[in-house]
Amino acid sequence: MKLTRRTVIGKAVAGLAASAGANSLLGQGAGTIDTGQQFFQRLLKSSNASVERMLKEAQGAQQARARGVGRGANVAALAAAYCAPESSYYKAESLVPLMESGSRAFVDAQHADGTLDAGNLASPPDTGFVVEGLATVLAVLRQVDDPRLAQTKDTLGKFLLAAGEALTTGGVHTPNHRWVICSALARINALFPSAKYVNRIDDWLGEGIYQDSDGQFEERSTGIYSRVTDNAFLTMARLLNRPKLLDPVRRNLDMNLYYLHPEGELETVASRRQDQNMTVTISNYYLQYRYLAIHDNNPAYAAVVRLLEARQGEGFVEGGNPVIYFMEEPLLKKPLPEGGAIPSDYAKVFSNSGVARIRRDNVSATVYGGSDWPLGVASGLASNPTFFTFRKGKAVLQSVRMGAEFFSEGVFRSEGLKADGNQYALHQRFDVPYYQPLPTNLRNPRGDYALTPARDFRFWSKLDFSHRQMGNVQTLDQKVTVTEKQGVCELHFDITGHDRVPFLLELTFRPGGEFGGSLQELTTRDNAKVYFLKEGTGRYKVGDDIIEFGPGQAEHQLLNLSGPSYAAHGAALRAAGTSVYITGFTPFQKVVTIRGV
Repeated sequence: MKLTRRTVIGKAVAGLAASAGANSLLGQGAGTIDTGQQFFQRLLKSSNASVERMLKEAQGAQQARARGVGRGANVAALAAAYCAPESSYYKAESLVPLMESGSRAFVDAQHADGTLDAGNLASPPDTGFVVEGLATVLAVLRQVDDPRLAQTKDTLGKFLLAAGEALTTGGVHTPNHRWVICSALARINALFPSAKYVNRIDDWLGEGIYQDSDGQFEERSTGIYSRVTDNAFLTMARLLNRPKLLDPVRRNLDMNLYYLHPEGELETVASRRQDQNMTVTISNYYLQYRYLAIHDNNPAYAAVVRLLEARQGEGFVEGGNPVIYFMEEPLLKKPLPEGGAIPSDYAKVFSNSGVARIRRDNVSATVYGGSDWPLGVASGLASNPTFFTFRKGKAVLQSVRMGAEFFSEGVFRSEGLKADGNQYALHQRFDVPYYQPLPTNLRNPRGDYALTPARDFRFWSKLDFSHRQMGNVQTLDQKVTVTEKQGVCELHFDITGHDRVPFLLELTFRPGGEFGGSLQELTTRDNAKVYFLKEGTGRYKVGDDIIEFGPGQAEHQLLNLSGPSYAAHGAALRAAGTSVYITGFTPFQKVVTIRGV
């Protein structure tokens, strides 16, 4: 049975996080926690609940065989339960067969070169993700002098040594993969020291570590891959005794403090990866914040940790089983530094990403104009058409987009962000030409011309566009300026050029609240329920939190924002959630105010 990305990484890494208690991240207030040891014991108790389930499942041999290699996903929880003196399963012999079979599943799934199939086939970086968890397990098992663990240690060692061969020669797909492999090699080297592991690490590090002045890595992926990169550098710093590798981690964690929403979510709109449309939390970074809060005596980092430890139902995304990491690194059990606070009153521009972040207590807003140009829609390119987000407590306006029925050019994406005091200006101009006949010297009697894109890449045709003169140019000039005044945001629209072009503003709210105001409901062709704000002020209420927006205007019901990249394949572009539209015709000059009440 082949391991997939979901069964290996989703279970062996993120799944191990769930086994540590996705519903356990401290349901008590921060004031009840005075040491890391107490927090560790609470995590261990939750982790042991998953061990209890595994033992019950193992009683039915047929069920255990049916799940096959999926059993390996829980090796870390089993090892923690067995090795921790505080555990109710401390040195319980019933756990040994489960640890052995779980470890064996990974060996059996390895190719001859040491790699695993994990979504990507025979993948060195995905194998590296798995090494992180299993190498940590072996490090913890080695702390315990127990002959009953010999077979499990030997099996894990066999897996790691074979994986090490793959990682000393294997390649990557994305920037963070380099550091995943380096981190995995550092972990293998800590268990089985060899110059070849360190040499390969130095070979990758020799390419240089990119980090811009804002604190972002190449992928700008606050939701996923920045955490992966931070974790890798922190691991290498610890295990290779290279403290300078902590510096990029600190800069990224500092940046995150200003990407943080009041409820603990992170802003991801500027990402170049799939998290640009995801909802994620700062919990991804829990172990990195905790380690450096203690290591550096950093109260601000400690404040982030306390925010997480006070939440209920908060898991650790791709962070592995936190229990096993507490057992591997004793520093994590130490008390946090006292004091500290997360910044909550600021307006800060991250120019390299085209992001302005605004916090006024429980009001949080983002202005975004940092798409990559020339524009494309692909993993690795920042192409999110959301240019503004706003939230008041639990009420979330998670996307504001705009666009026009103008030659099917589609949604607005700003060509940068310009900040001037409390004003943030965004701009995009469409110039759509018509094409003249080819010069006579470039014609051929077969009419067979090069397949080329039109000037705006809106479509391709066998017309050799690059050699044709253009004329009859039609223009749509789109400007929006966001002005912020102590948490109240005014969006000033100035859309000019060709007259009577249908224009729309799409405000998409996170589901779960109630709407009020002069709203007209409409069911679209794809059975989505949307609203038009006809006039006055709209309201969106979640509990005691309210967002007001308006004034409304509903002059048409043409809602296409898709553009050629989507429409050519029969796809549609609409933000996830419940959308409210304000519509009109060019020239469209209007001020829409968004506030929390």
